[in-house]
Amino acid sequence: MEAEVLRMPRSTNVTRDALSVRPLRTAAWVLGLLSALAIQTLLASSAQAQVFSAERYLQECLRFEAGGDLSTARQSCLNALEVDPRSITADLALARIDTALGEYAAAESRLNRIRAQVGTPEPTVLLAEIAFANERWEEAQGHVARARAELAAAPDASLVARLAYLQGNLSRRDGNVDEALAAFTEAIGFDGLNVSYRLTDAALRFRLGDVEGAQRQLAAYEEISGDVRNAAVKSLQGRLLWAQGQVGAAAEQLEAALALRGLRDSSAQADDLRVLSLLYYAQGDFDSGGIALREASRRGNLVGQATTNTMLWLLALVVLLGLILVAESRKAGVVPDAAAEPPPWSIGEAFGILIAAALVGLALSLAFSTLVQHNLLALVTPLQRQDALAVYAIGFAVTAGLLAWRRVARVGIEPAAYLLGPSGQLVNGVLLGLALCGLMLAYLAFIPRGGLFGSFLFDLARPTPLVVAALALLPLAEFAFRGLLQPGLARRYGASHAVGIVGLVWAIAYGTPILALVAAGLGLAEATRRRPGALVAFVAVLVAWLTLLAFAVALPQVRGLFLL
Repeated sequence: MEAEVLRMPRSTNVTRDALSVRPLRTAAWVLGLLSALAIQTLLASSAQAQVFSAERYLQECLRFEAGGDLSTARQSCLNALEVDPRSITADLALARIDTALGEYAAAESRLNRIRAQVGTPEPTVLLAEIAFANERWEEAQGHVARARAELAAAPDASLVARLAYLQGNLSRRDGNVDEALAAFTEAIGFDGLNVSYRLTDAALRFRLGDVEGAQRQLAAYEEISGDVRNAAVKSLQGRLLWAQGQVGAAAEQLEAALALRGLRDSSAQADDLRVLSLLYYAQGDFDSGGIALREASRRGNLVGQATTNTMLWLLALVVLLGLILVAESRKAGVVPDAAAEPPPWSIGEAFGILIAAALVGLALSLAFSTLVQHNLLALVTPLQRQDALAVYAIGFAVTAGLLAWRRVARVGIEPAAYLLGPSGQLVNGVLLGLALCGLMLAYLAFIPRGGLFGSFLFDLARPTPLVVAALALLPLAEFAFRGLLQPGLARRYGASHAVGIVGLVWAIAYGTPILALVAAGLGLAEATRRRPGALVAFVAVLVAWLTLLAFAVALPQVRGLFLL
């Protein structure tokens, strides 16, 4: 009994311990549950914050991109991708910005990676633009075809406009000007507020001589958009007025363009100032013209200017003078060319004939500019320059040929026999002419675009009757170059020096593109050294320039070389 009594309290104590532990376990379970809920809530909040942060960076990126601040936009897109690496929208925006900044390799790599995930034709359009910028023409055309197929399934007016604009640039490069203008018109139809489309279309019309069409395009942009303060539009309007001889109105437009230019756009400012200087001079305002020219030299890129055709032309002139001085210093030790007797005229007379021919050509060109084109400065005026230069070339070539013929006849020598040289050289002349044509085509195709080193003497994308006449008559000047000047130089300085001197004189006389003309002039001089007389050079120049003209008229690809 006592044992039972003794066991009873022990049992009661165990029960009490169990009862005291149970609330602790319940509290621990509740605490764990609350902790789990808290952690889950924190994680969800963190994820939501990340999503919010990525979206905020993305919106900043798109906003800065739309405002033109591409560098800031790019950094915002990078921030968005750092927070959310799976954001396709940020990836696409970054590729678009890199393309606009010229970071083509990075943009192309990104587009190829995300192209299948985007679901719109924009990556293909961007790839086409990158291929065009990198001069991968066939690849660009292939992307254009694929983008058109994608746009047929998922239409987008903005992308259609961009694709049409790109197609227009490809067509222009190929010389298909009608197709290019049609494509630009399509781009403008889908996005009439894009000033780049209007400017490109107007500039092409300007090159083709359609000044009124170009003016209508720019006026339509200003009317539709209400933007009458676009510097590029004002600048092109000024040049269009200049081409029409409206010097005062052209100066006003260029002054407005200059005032609207940003301080960073120094290259465009320099171009406008150079044109303004000519317009001021044309109006007799020499003080303003001098100021504008001085300001243009301050804003221009001196390195870029040093590689222009004008600077290279001056360099060729300096080399010519140096070569003559060297030849003169070594004259005493020169063995005269054994192929001929001393010519009955001096080198000074031969140079005098060429200078007189140049002055006659200049006088005829100025008279034509004043009486026909009503613009004394037509030689430096867009569009009008073409015919004014053709008149100069005709006057120079005909005068040089006639004076050379007359000078030979005056000493009792048969001009045809002496100036042309031995017969039977027609085939050599034709072959050399085709080689010169190939040289010019190679120059136009491979020298950096934009006329950096000078374009061909005439714009064969729109040849006029005067241009055709000039190309046909230019070979007459070879009577003075090969019939008078080169034999005299060979007699005085030796055949080798004569080749170098007359080759440079020939290139300097025609001016542009000086790099190709120097090579052609040296080739013609060497051919004359091997076979005396002007026949080979006469035939070669005639064949080269008329073949180049025929190619430009018949082949869009060649015509496109003059439109770049």
